Parts: sequence; structure tokens; C-alpha cells
Amino acid sequence: MPRSPRRHSAGNRFWAGEQGLQEIDVLPPSEATLCNFAASFAGKLAGGTAKAKLSAVKSWVQKRGLAWNGRDNLRNTLNGIKRRAPSLSFREQRPPVKKEHLSILFDKLDLTGTSGIDHAMAAASTGCFYGQLRGGEILPLSSDPNEYNPNSLPTVKDLGPANENGDRKLRLPKTKVEQTRGEEVIYSPQPGCMSPTRAWRDHIRVNQLGPNDPLLGYRNNSGELKVLTKSVFLKRCNQIWSEHGIPRMTGHCFRIGGTTHYLIQGIAPNIVKMLSRWKSDVFLKYWRDLESLASIHLHRHHVQQSYLNRLQKSGTCHHYSPH
Repeated sequence: MPRSPRRHSAGNRFWAGEQGLQEIDVLPPSEATLCNFAASFAGKLAGGTAKAKLSAVKSWVQKRGLAWNGRDNLRNTLNGIKRRAPSLSFREQRPPVKKEHLSILFDKLDLTGTSGIDHAMAAASTGCFYGQLRGGEILPLSSDPNEYNPNSLPTVKDLGPANENGDRKLRLPKTKVEQTRGEEVIYSPQPGCMSPTRAWRDHIRVNQLGPNDPLLGYRNNSGELKVLTKSVFLKRCNQIWSEHGIPRMTGHCFRIGGTTHYLIQGIAPNIVKMLSRWKSDVFLKYWRDLESLASIHLHRHHVQQSYLNRLQKSGTCHHYSPH
């Protein structure tokens, strides 16, 4: 009896398995096999979804030390799938969280007293926004500190001390991309009460957290240590925002909002890419507020050009080079 193909998360979705082929027949898969697999999604899925499925198979193949044969033909196939994607396959773009939204949230939080959960809310919101985090990178599913996994989620000691500029680094033990090595996030002081470095400091102080406590642990009214969960965090945010007609936000909206915020501030895209830990240029699709971005950058260009023209007319800019 022929051996059944082994089951893997990526392999379960692999076209070859559905055709009755064995792993030995498709590992390493030829480009023709990969193209056939990709072509099975034509007219059914969005291009990005099809590409993600191929990426999963690529990881599956490479973890076995085998060659990946996806080349020009596969790229052309994926481009064709993108063009043929059905309209229903496109998810409506999620809105970004904005600084104004954070301001509304902070107005409703009790940050003058000893409300542990409110200080945790402030730290989580500014942490996700300015750190361009995915919610699941710091917010657990369970509020029980005994179920907290420090190998997947940060503890207080993972938030480094402030340097001479007031910046702090947060080590994320595990992220969506870096499952084992983790990554680092940089927080810089911001003006006003919505500074992430200030929010982290006040949160840890008010909740009396030790180095090994969950980063978003908090003391409830009985002084018992709990952990702010993703569901509780988002529910509270959306309850407050709904009163102001703000659409429902997801955890990813904070990451989108942080990226948009930095781009609108005129920070170079390559710096934003580094800060937000993007591995590709896909983050550029988060230029949500195109009208504002275009206006800001065009205004800066005209101001700079006007200044240079004045310098040239005054004879003080003979050796200027834009490079």
C-alpha cells in the first residue's frame, strides 16, 4: 500500500497532496508543480493570499534543507492570480488608530490615581501605537499570570532602562516573523501625557511590578495581580471610541496607525521600515492618509525650494549640491 503523505500545516494546503502524490514526488517541488499549485487559486483568492500560501510552502520546503525552485514563472503566475482576483476576495481596509483617538482614550482613563488597569491601558495603547506592534506581541489571551508564557510575551525586565536620550528598548521574545529570536522595539519620549516612555514608567510604578512580572500585569481593586488581555483592551478602547463615532478598531489598527503617524511626520520610509520591523516594502500600503501626506511633503518641498532660490539669488549657494 502506498505510504500516505505526512501531514504538515503548510503541506495540508499543498496542491500536490490533493492530487494523490507522495512527498517523495514533490520534495523539492519543481517550479511547474509550484505554478500548478498557485494556479489552483486563480479567480478564487486575492493575490496576497495566494502569495502567503506559497510562502508557507516555501518555509515548509526550506526547513527540510531542500532547494526552493520558485523563479520567474512562479512570479508571473502569482501576478496573473493578482489580476484575476475576485472583488469579494478583497477585505475592506482597516482604519488606522490616530493620535486624536489616543487623546480621547486618555481623557477617559483615570491616570491621576491608582487605577491599575487604566495605567495598563495607557501603556498598552501608546506601546502598540508608537512601537507599531501587533497586539498579540504584548497582549495575552488569558488574564491569569500563572498562564503567562515569558518565552512568547515580554516581562518587565524585557523593557530596558532609558538611555541618555530617554529612549527605551523593548525586547519581544517572539513575534509573527521571528518565532524564536524575537525582535527589539525602540520607544522615544513624546511631548505630553501620551508619551510611551512615560506611560510605561507610570504603569510599572502604579502596579508595583517586579522584573519577572508580565509587562502588562496590573493590580485589581483587591491588589491581586492580573494581566491585561487583548480582548479586554480592545473592548475598552472601542467602547470609548464608539461614543465619538469612531469605527471599530482591531489590534492591527494600532500598527497601521503608528506607521501612518511616522510617515505623516516626514520620517523617511526606510527609517519607518526599520522601526516597525518590516521585512519587505508591504508597509507602504499603510500610507492611509494620502491627501495629508501629499500636502505635507509638497509643502516642505516648496519651502525648501524657495529657501534655496533665495540663497542662490544672494550668491551664497554656489557650491550647494542636493546630493
